[in-house]
Amino acid sequence: MSTLAPPPPGAPAPAVLAAVAPQGPDVAGHRPVAPDARPGVVADPLPLPRAGWGAADALAALEEARLVLPVAPDEPEVVSVLTTVVLRLGDDAVKVYPPGTDAAHLGAVATALDGSRRGLLPRQAPVVTSSGVVVVSPWLADARPARWPRIGRALRRFHDDHTDADVPAWVPLRRLDGLLDALPDDAAAVLLDARAALLDAVASAGTELGTGAVHGDVSPGNVLRSRGRTWLVDLDFVARGPLEYDLTSAARRFDAGELDDVTYLRFCRAYGHDVRGWAGRPVLDAVAELGGVLFRLWDDRQRGVGSPWLGAAVGRWRTPL
Repeated sequence: MSTLAPPPPGAPAPAVLAAVAPQGPDVAGHRPVAPDARPGVVADPLPLPRAGWGAADALAALEEARLVLPVAPDEPEVVSVLTTVVLRLGDDAVKVYPPGTDAAHLGAVATALDGSRRGLLPRQAPVVTSSGVVVVSPWLADARPARWPRIGRALRRFHDDHTDADVPAWVPLRRLDGLLDALPDDAAAVLLDARAALLDAVASAGTELGTGAVHGDVSPGNVLRSRGRTWLVDLDFVARGPLEYDLTSAARRFDAGELDDVTYLRFCRAYGHDVRGWAGRPVLDAVAELGGVLFRLWDDRQRGVGSPWLGAAVGRWRTPL
């Protein structure tokens, strides 16, 4: 979860919208890492961090970035550490992505969402350093997770505002490529086959709601309420895909008992659609499930522990649908 805020009324557009060139700004000659050129490997613009990368690296990246960023000289506070690191620096939220992150991708998404009434955008261009890619946004004061009806309304506004946004195409499960080297050959083959089957099924499923800019990670932690307004944050995975994908998260939570009937139906009414009756939903649920497996693999690797559960998971993915 990040804690970001919109610029004050009348403030200039975030610098990222004008300043990100294909290479993006850098510090001391550190350019974005070149895309993976291996045959059959889709370069991930948002790669998972290597084992050991974390808060210390993010703090080092911020210190480098201070050379070109107009940020306060305050001592940063570490807010969260996961696949990225979020720092608080005075009135700014500083998000640091691991080395290899495509700064041009981050800039392109922000540019495509210019003028968003519900999506919170960075102040200026990402800065590439030797320890990570640094993005600065206003800190969102008094933030709290939004309730599901508000999430539904904010999500509908976001979808309506960005139907034609020029964001990258949705490429599910691309992070598998970065985990293959740590997997046994049989497990890697099964998961690759499962991904291929799911991507084919996604292409065949179509959409009832149409395609547009999907947030890609809808949850109360990524939809925040602050001073009378609701904002979608963590826009890293915004992509052009079936709008139903953003609705399946609530449906899965309902199925799991996390949301009761009343709460779920209020979400559906606020958005204007209930995805449970759509024939393509099982495919998107399977995509999310396999994505959870990939995250769990990465988390085990990051913590230096084994994955004794992998055998059972591989068995499940021999028949992905």
